[in-house]
Amino acid sequence: MKRFWFWKRQQPATGSPAPHVDAGRRAFGDTSTFLTGEARADQRSLQILLDTIAAVSANIDLETVLARIVDRSIEVTQAERALLLLGGDPEALEVRVAQDKDGNRLAADQLWSRTLVRRSLVDRTAVRSVVNSDREALELGQSVYDLKLRAVMCAPLVANQRVLGFIYVDSRAARREFSDRDLALFSAISAQLAVSLENARLHQDSLEKARLQKDIEIAQSIQRHLLPQVPHGFSGLDLALRYFGASGGSGDAYDFVPMSGGRLSVMVGDVTGHGIGAALLGHAVQAAMRSYLELLDDLSDIVTRLNRRLSTSVEAGNFRSMLVAAVDPKELSLRFVNAGHPSLVHCRGEVVQALDTTGMVLGVDGEQVYRISEVVALQKGDLLFFHSDGVDEAMSPEREMYGEVRLHKLLATLAGQSAEATLVAVEAALRAHGGGAFEDDLTMIAVRIV
Repeated sequence: MKRFWFWKRQQPATGSPAPHVDAGRRAFGDTSTFLTGEARADQRSLQILLDTIAAVSANIDLETVLARIVDRSIEVTQAERALLLLGGDPEALEVRVAQDKDGNRLAADQLWSRTLVRRSLVDRTAVRSVVNSDREALELGQSVYDLKLRAVMCAPLVANQRVLGFIYVDSRAARREFSDRDLALFSAISAQLAVSLENARLHQDSLEKARLQKDIEIAQSIQRHLLPQVPHGFSGLDLALRYFGASGGSGDAYDFVPMSGGRLSVMVGDVTGHGIGAALLGHAVQAAMRSYLELLDDLSDIVTRLNRRLSTSVEAGNFRSMLVAAVDPKELSLRFVNAGHPSLVHCRGEVVQALDTTGMVLGVDGEQVYRISEVVALQKGDLLFFHSDGVDEAMSPEREMYGEVRLHKLLATLAGQSAEATLVAVEAALRAHGGGAFEDDLTMIAVRIV
């Protein structure tokens, strides 16, 4: 049961008495609380309390609850003004709702006694002040003096041991001094208001989470429709793809773009982070890359241009790795640019080789010039394995990464397998290592020279 106590500051030796500030700590049955033993008065107090509970509990819409809290506070206390202050720090409170006794909404830049709010926060209970002189007003703060307030009460809104804010009422009328009973009733009501406020906030949070989840599902659906198709039947190449996006949107992106001379460009990239933002950036880069590949032929020039564009238009800290290769099945050759991405793996029989990167990640240095690799000679039967870091960094339940060594050993055992069979085997190994699930975005592309 909530308890109250009352305390009174010592009056100074000279001058006007200090403002009277009380806070309660007695049981509801005590004569100092709103239950006084007078049947009619007690019945009215209980009815006010019950009506208030009903009024603020009848709706869980946050805005409606906030408005009713202020309405009921004015009605119960007969104050001239009520403020609903949200937050737990008296120095950074937000005036969420302000209203006068006639039901008029007031501007958010209202003055109020921070001194009284601090006392309410320290004691975690309702406090009041009756002001009898300008000196007393100044002791409670410049705002009390400026507004020529006569009576002020403030109660914290506490739910689950957390201060959500404060309900604050005041009056300039000389005839309206908040009594001990007013304070006790105000404190009891504030406890109920806090519960209603917390419920409304939780309800709003659940609605926002539901809306966010729906937005994520829509974004994921759009992302799936934007993913390019594997160009099966491309002369001289056997192609296969595996793509798994982390929940909330994937920062991985890939593409296949035909080039002049019967070549095929294969691109795979990864943006830092996950979620919708990473997915949007990933697809923006993919779209820009496709445009460049359709217009230009030099991979070095293409990636250098893209990096310059990202360095000036993308927020600092959003880096992107990228590997783009031009595979020529007629000339049996390969050239690539690797901007800070996991290495392209070249497999010939049981010999597995990781090809070096040729530059740093995109979006760091706008002046970086990305060089293209030397020509890599290919043979029929060779396998090119493109992947994102979700492969190497796939975690076991014991938090052990799959790693490049395991990957290379596995690829060495798959000589002669089709591109699809290769990815089936790698996926199975990763799932076995990770306990059946992938924590990160994961992209794998296998290109077999046939």
